[in-house]
Amino acid sequence: NKLLVCVSSNRLSTRDHPCIAWSGLSKTIPVLLFFPEAVVSKDGNICSAGERYNMAFKIVRTESRLVRGILTNHGFSEVHPNSNDFNLMWTGSHLKPYILRSLEDFQKVNHFPRSYELTRKDRLYKNIQRMQQTHGFKNFHIVPQTFVLPSEYQEFCNCFAKDRGPWIIKPVASSRGRGIYLVSNPNQISMDENILVSRYINNPLLIDEFKFDVRLYVLVTSYDPLIIYVYEEGLARFATVKYDRTSKNIKNTFMHLTNYSVNKKSSDYVSCDDPEVEDYGNKWSMSAVLRYLKQEGKDTTLLMRQVEDLIIKAVLSAEQQIATACKTYVPHKTNCFELYGFDVLIDSNLKPWLLEVNLSPSLACDAPLDLKIKASMIADMFSLVGECSDSKGIDACWPFLQPAGFKLTETVVYCLMLNVFLHSSR
Repeated sequence: NKLLVCVSSNRLSTRDHPCIAWSGLSKTIPVLLFFPEAVVSKDGNICSAGERYNMAFKIVRTESRLVRGILTNHGFSEVHPNSNDFNLMWTGSHLKPYILRSLEDFQKVNHFPRSYELTRKDRLYKNIQRMQQTHGFKNFHIVPQTFVLPSEYQEFCNCFAKDRGPWIIKPVASSRGRGIYLVSNPNQISMDENILVSRYINNPLLIDEFKFDVRLYVLVTSYDPLIIYVYEEGLARFATVKYDRTSKNIKNTFMHLTNYSVNKKSSDYVSCDDPEVEDYGNKWSMSAVLRYLKQEGKDTTLLMRQVEDLIIKAVLSAEQQIATACKTYVPHKTNCFELYGFDVLIDSNLKPWLLEVNLSPSLACDAPLDLKIKASMIADMFSLVGECSDSKGIDACWPFLQPAGFKLTETVVYCLMLNVFLHSSR
């Protein structure tokens, strides 16, 4: 169930290659299989298919040992960041228009143009706010009430007079918990830069009295038509100090922030060295959280439907801008794909709230559980992307097979139905 690279059937010497699956009605389309275990061990059979077809990748402005390891051990060769001779470009930042316009049909990059409409906190909120105004506040009530400062400072003060908070402050373009703090008074806010002020969710769902959030992995392979995959597994990140709603602990970041980058610095942080133990320490698998909640009598099926609904609506809020940019800058429909990291907080009423969407979510593997989840997710992602060899005699194709880890069917059918509804109601 791991599938990826398209190659020509007349170039493969055997139909029994362990890394090739045969697709299509007549089983004549060969598709390269990607195995997550290849990241920790190099196997000649796994490497041979990529090597046979001279598959190449480059990594630009980022460091990803996981991506490099999986591609290299599947026979892809790494080329210089300035080289144009590549099948896959993996970059940690947005791509300039001239790079996108120069892409050949067999080349792929891991970002869409204008993805910042989703991943910049101010743009995300404004896009969702627009959808609330157009399609009804209740239908898009997926983020806490938010103000962009300094432009909306007076509106915030008027709201604060009615509800003193607490409120949470976030820079509009930061990550890993940098620059985030809580306030109980507008006078405590530093406005040296553009910031977001959001109503703090002070009734988070707790496990063993600790606050947590969930990192979910969302893959978009197309914005026209819009196709969204949600990976079946995620990571729950726990705070390191037990939660207390009283204002005396408002400055305790280890209590109120769940970011791994913040809490790993705490002396109370607990890691787990066994990848098979998913419900111990300050990082759990999402599956472990759902099992725990189900044992507590919570309706986890409804919760996950609401989470998928939240993901779809967030992507829909930026769909038009990104799809328009693709038509302007991207020469071939299959050039771009993107993996987003959705951070979701669940409150005590079992309502999920979108905290932010991450561009280039961390693929660092600081614990065995990270490697277990992220390696499988990346392998499945490359399988869905459908990387093709160069155009010299190679028949480009797009595999319509689905790896087990990413969920498409219900999500995308609902997404398409909702998209039609929203467009027809404009």
